[in-house]
Amino acid sequence: MLAEKVRAAAVEVLADRGLDSTVLPESVDLRRPDNPAHGDFATALPLRVGSLVGVAPHDLARWLAHALAGGDEIVAAEAVEPGFVNLRLTNTALTGVVTDIEALGARYGARPPVPDAWQDVDPDLRKRRIPQNPVFAVQHAHARICSVVDNSLKFGMDPTGADLGLVTHEREGAVIRALGEFDGVAPDRVARYLERLADALHRWYDTPECKILPQGDDEVAAVHLARLRLSRAVRQVLANGLGTVGVPAPERM
Repeated sequence: MLAEKVRAAAVEVLADRGLDSTVLPESVDLRRPDNPAHGDFATALPLRVGSLVGVAPHDLARWLAHALAGGDEIVAAEAVEPGFVNLRLTNTALTGVVTDIEALGARYGARPPVPDAWQDVDPDLRKRRIPQNPVFAVQHAHARICSVVDNSLKFGMDPTGADLGLVTHEREGAVIRALGEFDGVAPDRVARYLERLADALHRWYDTPECKILPQGDDEVAAVHLARLRLSRAVRQVLANGLGTVGVPAPERM
């Protein structure tokens, strides 16, 4: 997985220079850049550990970017001040996260429970079924995608092995990139991650050009199966994440 690949490269970079790799965190936090032009993922790992090994973070970022660039999954890696590395992935690597989720199911991104993850949310707001309530927004996203998966049965749709290369809309890309973040998210950031994934899901779901199921008299097309396959992966990650923070994952709301 990408987070593991980045960490392994960092271990190698430090070891090659006689530096202490034990300072590296157990998991590498990957984030989507606000601007997609900056890549698919970014990590602040060099900024986090540079001072611990006596190296300027930007130098460590340059070394790490060089070690990561040009692999089977990473098209390009760029060091950015003051100590970030932006990564651009191949299409195969981006969609490969769906295969990982399918293989691991409830074990994907498994981590210890994180109680009171949304404790900073106003108690009165948490009772309201409105988008401004982050708990409701995430639960609604899960229920929404469960409804899609259930309704797909009426069409006899089986997305197993569907070609994910057909999901090319920017909103679909945002969902795939969000899925790829989960495995590397620090435990105390799972709730905020779920909010980002739910937002990406809602935006995709509400995009007219990205209908997951056939509309009207339309036949089931290959792109519908690909979108359904992606939907099932989103459902799994939302359920896994909600389980981590101890919040129910309703199938209907």
